[in-house]
Amino acid sequence: MDRRSVACTIGLALVVIGCARQDSTPSGPVAPAKPEAAQAATVAMWRTQFDGHRAQWESVLAGPDSPLPEAVRGSSPGVGFYPFDPDWRYVGDLERVRPPRFIEVPDTKGETQSYLDYGRFPIERDGVVATLEVHRPVDHPDQFFIAFFDSTNRGETYEGGRYVHLDSVDTHKFVLDFNKAYNPYCAFDSSWICPVPPRANALPFAVRAGMLAPEKR
Repeated sequence: MDRRSVACTIGLALVVIGCARQDSTPSGPVAPAKPEAAQAATVAMWRTQFDGHRAQWESVLAGPDSPLPEAVRGSSPGVGFYPFDPDWRYVGDLERVRPPRFIEVPDTKGETQSYLDYGRFPIERDGVVATLEVHRPVDHPDQFFIAFFDSTNRGETYEGGRYVHLDSVDTHKFVLDFNKAYNPYCAFDSSWICPVPPRANALPFAVRAGMLAPEKR
């Protein structure tokens, strides 16, 4: 399989895919997203969903479509995650780019991949506001894709950054669950070609949620 042609912005069936819709909402600033308060039963449901997400990754790594080199798939110890934390599940609105524009995003082999620059998703953490660029892959236009860096890279998480997706709940309601942040495939095998997070998505705090570096299992 030609790994240059494989979209490595997705974890097979693991991504949180937003619902595609036509939207004529005017562009404009939106309030920063914050963690959603919920009753214990709802948090327990989120935790169960996270456990299923983690189990799917374990299955993918051991299966025929694994991002791992074929020689080590059978001996792989799996992948580690931070413990689930509902405070890393953000809910807010998406500020659309009007009009959306096509951009070329650098990848890990010094080339570029085409994406639609679709919007900005501001989040607030301990009083600090950071705004994330949201892109839509040309090959998967139903996704709201975010590639990001944070201060855990090179220590606890993959040094090349991680990926996460927005889930579109309604026209003005999106969920960004960092518990489901995952490594690009090139974290497991350098022969994969993966988009590099934009500098604008270098978060000024540690995101201790989601997938750990492969060696941190």
